[in-house]
Amino acid sequence: MARIFDRDTLLDLTVNVIPLGIILFFVVAFVLVDPFGGLDFYGRVLQMGLLAFPFVALAILTYVSGKAIAGDEKRSAVFFQGQATMEDAKTKHEVEAEIEAEQEAADAAAADAADAADADDEE
Repeated sequence: MARIFDRDTLLDLTVNVIPLGIILFFVVAFVLVDPFGGLDFYGRVLQMGLLAFPFVALAILTYVSGKAIAGDEKRSAVFFQGQATMEDAKTKHEVEAEIEAEQEAADAAAADAADAADADDEE
């Protein structure tokens, strides 16, 4: 299954996740401990609605903005923090490609060394 949000996108979305947790805390608190005991049914529905509507709206907004952030990162050049306006700054994808190439070269060198060691052991 493909991941929708990577670690950086989730970090960007914590700005919205924290208020979701706060709203959820108050929903649970108001259900368990009734601080407004004199409320009738309409008052209770209004109280929960004033918490549930912003919770649902913020959850939808968080998901949509997360999809937009993740999609934009895949379509356009992503620079490291503070380097977008610098000349000759490498994008995140270029740096990741260089790291992968270095890792593959190191793995190939290690495999060659292991093959040479095995050949020496056979002699």
